[in-house]
Amino acid sequence: MIKFSPTAVASCLFATAALLAGCKKDGPVMHGPDKMPTHVSSLRFIGEKIVPFKQDYNNTTIGGLSSIDYRPDKDKYYIMCDDASAFQPVRYYTADIDFDQTQFTNVNFTGVTTFKRPDGSLYPNTAADRYSAIDPEGLAYDPATSHLIWSSEGIRNVTVTPAVLTDPFLYEANLDGTFVASFALPSLFKIQSTENGTRSNGSFEGVSVVPNSRYVFTANEEPVYEDGPRADFGVAGSPIRLIKYDKVTHQPVAQYAYKLDAVHAAPIPADQFRLNGVVEMVAMSETKMLVMERSFAVGATPDYVVKIYEVDLDGATDISRENSLKTAIYTPVSKRLVLDVASTGIKRVDNLEGMTFGPKLGNGHYSLVLVSDDNFGSSQITQFLAFEVIP
Repeated sequence: MIKFSPTAVASCLFATAALLAGCKKDGPVMHGPDKMPTHVSSLRFIGEKIVPFKQDYNNTTIGGLSSIDYRPDKDKYYIMCDDASAFQPVRYYTADIDFDQTQFTNVNFTGVTTFKRPDGSLYPNTAADRYSAIDPEGLAYDPATSHLIWSSEGIRNVTVTPAVLTDPFLYEANLDGTFVASFALPSLFKIQSTENGTRSNGSFEGVSVVPNSRYVFTANEEPVYEDGPRADFGVAGSPIRLIKYDKVTHQPVAQYAYKLDAVHAAPIPADQFRLNGVVEMVAMSETKMLVMERSFAVGATPDYVVKIYEVDLDGATDISRENSLKTAIYTPVSKRLVLDVASTGIKRVDNLEGMTFGPKLGNGHYSLVLVSDDNFGSSQITQFLAFEVIP
């Protein structure tokens, strides 16, 4: 650091710098990894950017963007691709995202990195080896280690013999995608051939590192079988579990129940697919976080509804010892609606699955960025949404 002597010249230089900084109202302002919002009263929509369908980047297909995290010291974003090696090997992207208080100007992909298995090999697709394939979903950057923590939902397919029973996981990895460590999986979340444990495509989606802490959170998207039925149209209150892990020991230290909303509409026809679940979280402290719920119903208008809640764990019961919540007595976390994304007035709310705080804006407020998973389908879109965080 350069230190100035207390002279008149130095005073003028400081005054000039302060004046120039005050004039830059709209540009993003970098913030360090030790700072984070602690409360979100509301979100003000800034703008949207849509990435062209199946855009090529460095011989990979952009799509299926299921999670996002911002790295302040490098002003870059890490974005998970949930391609289970069907197009290219399991991977994440880096990107520069440009917006200010008034407009969203650009999304520029700057890198792509493949994740490696613990033995150093690439993950196969289901056609090559259905018993070794995974379902990548969540991603978080840990500033304490400069590592990534990422998740797979696991795969359950009992229609083949032998059944595919691939457990979900939470892994720690280097930025080059190589394996560092695995987090212990509570036995309740194991995938089984019977209706016990994790449901197919319903496990670890969201991952978030707690600022200035040794903890990381994840959650199952839908309830494990033991905890009760899935959310449905007219069925609210299905509980999923927020799991708190120690990053150092890689062991779970607590679990908290979060009650889901009902599916927003009946599918058409009525027997078609529908769901509502937790797809992303952003921790603000050890007891507060933003949680994104995503509801979908085939044939409904709209087909997707996405809501962001501020969640408080204070006073909630640690349910780690509960093997079933169907008859258990417990206090769930509390949640307060911050945003129904449809209220922005955008043309389409797609399959939003990723959420992260971004840089501070020129007025000192933080930003929030969302991204959608287009499922590599031509009827969907890869959309980025930017918001101002109103404290």
